[in-house]
Amino acid sequence: MRWALSSKITIVIADDHPLFRKGLRQVIEAEAELEILGEAGDGRRALTLIRAHKLNIAIVDIAVPTLDGFDLVRAVRKDNLPAAIIFLMMYRDEGILKEALDLDVRGYVVKDSAITDIVSSINAVASGQHFTSPTLTTYLIKNARRTAVDSEKSNGMRPRQKFR
Repeated sequence: MRWALSSKITIVIADDHPLFRKGLRQVIEAEAELEILGEAGDGRRALTLIRAHKLNIAIVDIAVPTLDGFDLVRAVRKDNLPAAIIFLMMYRDEGILKEALDLDVRGYVVKDSAITDIVSSINAVASGQHFTSPTLTTYLIKNARRTAVDSEKSNGMRPRQKFR
């Protein structure tokens, strides 16, 4: 997904912690090309905002109440809404990441580093790229490497040797 550089990137934030939303809003609104159209403390309200505004990006806590992040993404996809999703994550969990990848979530930001990573994630996703917080990138690379070795073993191939 790519948006014209001359227009603002429109955003909704969905997180059940008002103080956290306020901090994200302050960081995001410091960027002239970014515009927050609304905030939600739960998934149902977030979906209502996403449907009403046809925005560019929704920043969603995976564990948001009433309609969790995964169900919210499914509803956005079912309705063919243009919003790209950036997940806010508290933990590095293989199952969560795999499910999010399967749903084509575009960004993954660990809450511990959200204040420093959020603008980069928005800009990356708005330009059609994926984004992961650096701590998740390391995890994903290790996981991909492990999966490749397991696949080679199950196919009767000798696992590749490590470079020294």
